[in-house]
Amino acid sequence: MACAADISETSPAGYDWSGLYAGADVGYVAGKSNLFIAGGGIGGATDLNSSLDPDGFIGGIHIGFNQEMANRFVLGAEADIAYNSVDGLTNFGGSALMKSEIKWSGSARLRAGYAFDRTLPFITAGVAAAKYEATVISGTPSGDILIHDETHTGWTVGAGIEHAFTDRWIARAEYRYSDFGSKELSLAEGVGTATSVDLQTHDVRVGLSYKF
Repeated sequence: MACAADISETSPAGYDWSGLYAGADVGYVAGKSNLFIAGGGIGGATDLNSSLDPDGFIGGIHIGFNQEMANRFVLGAEADIAYNSVDGLTNFGGSALMKSEIKWSGSARLRAGYAFDRTLPFITAGVAAAKYEATVISGTPSGDILIHDETHTGWTVGAGIEHAFTDRWIARAEYRYSDFGSKELSLAEGVGTATSVDLQTHDVRVGLSYKF
């Protein structure tokens, strides 16, 4: 009986976070983007700066792997991809409108957390990518002009919390900041006009995972 008591004290039963998991998540994204065209474009007289602020909702899937250590620290890796309904509309050049749209986004990240039995607060960081489009809505018979259609790559950091409400099903809430860097406008490639458009996002997500 004494031996059994000792074992119970030194090896308490608890939830094990180790293993493969996959799931789905939804959330809200607030983006910030600045478009710059030197001289207002070819033949323009002044520089043009336009702030684009796409926002909206996302939904996607994630897959990852955790390894719980003896000291309750949990290390892992995760990848995700999401479809974005994230766009914005702003004045462009005084006589037209500019529509910005994030078509999809994804990331590959490392994670680290500390397990309080079935509850796991964590931090995460890694690389991120997003497909970003910008279109001038002219309102003329010539139609709209797609001036940017590129995949941006950058980095992402965040924090969140997970809770295993059964041995298999895990709920989560997470915040992430992503900086997708700056790229030259697609329309200006090879023209010689200095252009750039950058993209940063803040997003909050909730999700559900199944642990295998």
